[in-house]
Amino acid sequence: MNHENYTKWLQEKLIPNLESKSVIVVDNTSYHNVELNRHPTSNARKGEMLLWLDKHGIWYSSNMTKVELYDLIKVHKPQYETSAIDRLLADHGHTVLRLPPYHPDLNPKEQIWGIVKARIAAKNVTFKLQDVQQLAEQNFAAVTGEEWAAVCRHAKTVEEAYMSREHKMDSVMDRITINADDDNDDDDNDDTSESTVSCEDDDIQEVGPIVSDSE
Repeated sequence: MNHENYTKWLQEKLIPNLESKSVIVVDNTSYHNVELNRHPTSNARKGEMLLWLDKHGIWYSSNMTKVELYDLIKVHKPQYETSAIDRLLADHGHTVLRLPPYHPDLNPKEQIWGIVKARIAAKNVTFKLQDVQQLAEQNFAAVTGEEWAAVCRHAKTVEEAYMSREHKMDSVMDRITINADDDNDDDDNDDTSESTVSCEDDDIQEVGPIVSDSE
């Protein structure tokens, strides 16, 4: 899959079959994130940076260095850059919602992929590409609305678990006390600064890892 093929699929397959004002949830695959009106990179020439700033009416000083100009571009770029698929779907009245990076467990599509791949593996006896393609088409078409509803409920359960852990982590961090004496700069002084951390062991054990495996 690439951006061109994905855009074609959106235009010819998805958009004509969407209800009005739909929300399309996408992950952070590169072809979902091709930008329109891209800003100059840090490797761009100074003249390109000046042209971009002039185009958007952003003030800069004539004695700014290239590094300073790029810092200025980074501050302003979010309000001028738009994803190509965001613009395409917005032109048809739809909204794009992106999943957080590195959280495939919040993406119901990943669960469906797992179901379909397991079914293909169980029936793949020839190991020929044409047969695998046929099995893929058959099994994707066979995915039911009930299966989609189930994986969506699962993703919501995982999301709620993450939110709960985040609240617990905030509670633990609020009870951490750090006391440091920063006034003593004499390395030969026996009265060294102290730092103490106090929190309840049960709370630390209760808070599990928040970031999931990478995609």
